[in-house]
Amino acid sequence: MSSYDGGQRSSIKEARAWRVIEVSMELAVGAMGTLAPKLADLLQDELVAQMGLRREVECLCRELPMMDAALVEVSQVPPGQLSETDKLWAEQVRELSYDMEDAVDAFMVRVDRREPANATDANIFKKIIRKTKATLKKVKDRHQISDKIKDIKGLSKELSELRAKYTFSSAAHAVKTVDIDPRVVNLYENKGKGLVGIEKATEELLQMLINPDGQKSLKIVSIVGSGGLGKTTLAQVVHEHLKAQPFDCCAFVSVGRNPNITNIFREMLEKLGIMYSSNMTSWSVERFCEVLHEFLHGKRYNIVVDDVWDEKVWKVISCALPDSNCGSKVIMTTRNSQVSTKTNVVYNMKPLPHDKSKELFCKRTSSKNGDNQLVDNIIDKCDGIPLAIIAMASLLVDRRLEDWETVYESITSGFEGDNTRTILLYSYYDLPSNLKPCLLYLSMYPEDIFIEKYTLIWRWIAEGFVHPQKDGHSSLFEVGERYFNELLNRSMIQPAEDERVGIIDGCRVHDILLDLIRDLSTKENFVTILDGEQLVSSEGVIRKKQVGLHGFERKVRRLFIQSSRMVHIREGTIGTTEVVRSFHSTNCWFEVPLLSSFQACRVLVVDTRIGDHKHLVRLVHLRYLELDCDRNQGILKEIGNLKSLQTLVLRGIDLITKLPSTVFELTRLICLRASAFNNLHLPTDFDRMGNLVCLEELELRIRENADDFVVVLGKLTRLRVLKLWFSCKLNETSYKALMLSLNNLQEIRELKLLSSLVTSYKAMSTWEHWKPPRWLWSLEADLILNPQLMDPSLFQCIRYVHLKMDITTEVGMGKLALLPELLYLKLTGLETYDQRIFIGADGFENLRVCATDTKFYFLPGAMPRLESLSFGVRPGDDLDFNLAVLLSLKKVTIKVSCYRYFRGHVEETEALVRREVEDHPNRPTLQINRGAEVSMITDRQIKPDEVVYVLLKARDTVGWLHADNVIIQFCPWLLEITYDIDCERSTLSVVNGIEECLRYIAAYHPKRPKLIINRINEDKMLDDDR
Repeated sequence: MSSYDGGQRSSIKEARAWRVIEVSMELAVGAMGTLAPKLADLLQDELVAQMGLRREVECLCRELPMMDAALVEVSQVPPGQLSETDKLWAEQVRELSYDMEDAVDAFMVRVDRREPANATDANIFKKIIRKTKATLKKVKDRHQISDKIKDIKGLSKELSELRAKYTFSSAAHAVKTVDIDPRVVNLYENKGKGLVGIEKATEELLQMLINPDGQKSLKIVSIVGSGGLGKTTLAQVVHEHLKAQPFDCCAFVSVGRNPNITNIFREMLEKLGIMYSSNMTSWSVERFCEVLHEFLHGKRYNIVVDDVWDEKVWKVISCALPDSNCGSKVIMTTRNSQVSTKTNVVYNMKPLPHDKSKELFCKRTSSKNGDNQLVDNIIDKCDGIPLAIIAMASLLVDRRLEDWETVYESITSGFEGDNTRTILLYSYYDLPSNLKPCLLYLSMYPEDIFIEKYTLIWRWIAEGFVHPQKDGHSSLFEVGERYFNELLNRSMIQPAEDERVGIIDGCRVHDILLDLIRDLSTKENFVTILDGEQLVSSEGVIRKKQVGLHGFERKVRRLFIQSSRMVHIREGTIGTTEVVRSFHSTNCWFEVPLLSSFQACRVLVVDTRIGDHKHLVRLVHLRYLELDCDRNQGILKEIGNLKSLQTLVLRGIDLITKLPSTVFELTRLICLRASAFNNLHLPTDFDRMGNLVCLEELELRIRENADDFVVVLGKLTRLRVLKLWFSCKLNETSYKALMLSLNNLQEIRELKLLSSLVTSYKAMSTWEHWKPPRWLWSLEADLILNPQLMDPSLFQCIRYVHLKMDITTEVGMGKLALLPELLYLKLTGLETYDQRIFIGADGFENLRVCATDTKFYFLPGAMPRLESLSFGVRPGDDLDFNLAVLLSLKKVTIKVSCYRYFRGHVEETEALVRREVEDHPNRPTLQINRGAEVSMITDRQIKPDEVVYVLLKARDTVGWLHADNVIIQFCPWLLEITYDIDCERSTLSVVNGIEECLRYIAAYHPKRPKLIINRINEDKMLDDDR
């Protein structure tokens, strides 16, 4: 601080700064929310005084709260109630806020750039020249930024005078926002979303899928109806019902309005069980079609093709679906009745009747006012469309009944168009101002796509939509998560659960709502979405789209280029890019210098080749960088220059070789993901990794130097998500160091520790020294964590557990049973198929999903909320599990081992499992998967009651009996074993050893067969001393 300021001026500056921050924390229109604290920081910089800019910055600080408040008022008013003057003024203020933030950021980045403290130069003359150049550049930068700030001040004053001259008139009509507490725990259930009125439609559709007279030809049924009726939901329900039947493979794929056919085929192949390979990227549509047709030929398949809009698209997809007369089923959903005529049968989706509409509405609102006339009027307004009913109910869920009529009248009189869009539009304007940009941001995502929750929140943060809370106790991610949950509660986005039931890991946007927010984004110049193929054929598309309200030129702030095929974007094709703040592209290859022109870019996401990475270092404002490194030559060493970077995501496999050590200079980094790279070498100077003190999410694959890495890991004390893949072996010392580091990471919420190498049992014992974080809710480890070491009192928040182990016991299961919040349990790697564990009524009170290789026998009262059960069986196993006592069971998945078993044995096992599941009172869906089916013996059929005799000849050493044991185990109904031991040239101890092994083999077999041992040539047996 220079002497110019003095203590009194310092306190005045801080008071002004905090006053600006307090006013601005709840605002998020344009760049206002992030601009206020930056101006406060700017006021405290001594260079501001030296450049004579203090008065200008203080003037902006005074103007900012007034513009902020006015913008919030405008954002709460439906567009139909805004005058043209209001719209024009608001748009210009939003643009001004972006320009202000760009100028401030440029000042902070360029002027504050200092000579590194450790910089040395043996040549004093070169050092003087370098410093002189830097000084001249700094002077030039200061003058440029000074001129920019003065221009902004002048424009700000002009806009204030315009607002005073043309009276703002719409505040009286503003919609009052409603604060809804976020549903963090059990969000999906708390939303009250239920499948109401779908039972009859499900039964009708299942009947349509039945072939007459026992025919087995391919059956294709199309579900036709307008948007929001629930076509996709019905298709999902019927698809799950069909899985109870024996199908060879199943898949559910979404198409959408502008589909990439190759991507759809690729997704279908993956879901059918064909793993993605790199050579698929060059496949043509014809090649995909050929491979799919060949794979499905001769198989009975169950496939849903959702949201088809075009006849030609359906024709191409249907060519890949052969009719092998195996009883295959295909469901297609569409809004286009012309598409549906190309199928066997058409099911016309109808709106919900009034009684079912009321049931859905009351279930969402938990309302007891079902007999109220106002409720009937509101339901009638929804036209029986489930999407509209849920959106309307979400609007009213936390309001008093007397406020419902106000909302109803506003919707009835304030908007024009179809009722569903009207309700959704009102829901948008009812959002708090901080949520609106978060929702509009979703307009750049393609329809029907899964949007990963964590990635979305990190992008919101980088865009400046998420602001620190006044209490200072919540991290930016926690605030962003509350935004996400509130959008869920308001039914503006649809929750997407992963296999961990009850855990929301992402969302989707209904296509009707997507159309709406895209229209709003276009009108508000929030996002510009371009077609890459149009760019190639018609340069300057951006310039054409830049003309805004009343003809004045708009600046493109967020740009999304999407293409259904790979296109080459050359420099100059997309026009002016200096003010682009966010750039996303798919299937675009760029000229080398192009990206360096995005001087104000905060978010950069590219999924294809971008040329030389060295141009990225010029994007000094980057907060979020996501690259596909499959097609690049590595990560630039100068990445440490991106001092503002908060999130770094490196995707792709194999081709990248080394992560530069300069990544450890990114001290503002809060998220680093680079786990997908099999050949990624980390820097060896792990000590510098301790500089990443802000890191909250870390995903890495460790190939070497694990001993050093696990030691430094403990310095990253802010970590909330830690996912590590170890490709190198961890010894006992490494394990102990890992446990010490984990004990320092007490903010961890999600922990995943995977290893491709076997871990020693001695190393495993170090887990008993682990002190789990208090808020840990997800644990996945294949480093052989013994459940017996899990103290339930230390895992009070754990909801998801996936462990790999070689054996489990009733003691270990007893520990897991006492975890109070456990929803999902998966135990893998178990080899003891014959082990049987009894599960009683004590514990597992909230468990909803259980997947294990161990077979359970359930006692009355066991797992009262279990909905999904998965386990493995072998032919010959005892298949009595007492499933009937699982009162909430909805789905059973069985994996039948086929390895070296006869087909008859496998099919009989499947029939026995199917019978037990069918006897369950809930009639849960059953999915049977076959393991190692290619190794199944098919040359003969054996009846279950057939006695099998095996005659085996002894070898000269006991070790050969292992092969005989395998052969014996392949005969699951074996009742008798006759074994002849040739004693010639064998000693007595060897023969005794063979007999002992034989007795063990017979005792281990599930049927405990009778064992007959015959010694042959016993008189020629050798003495032990010979």
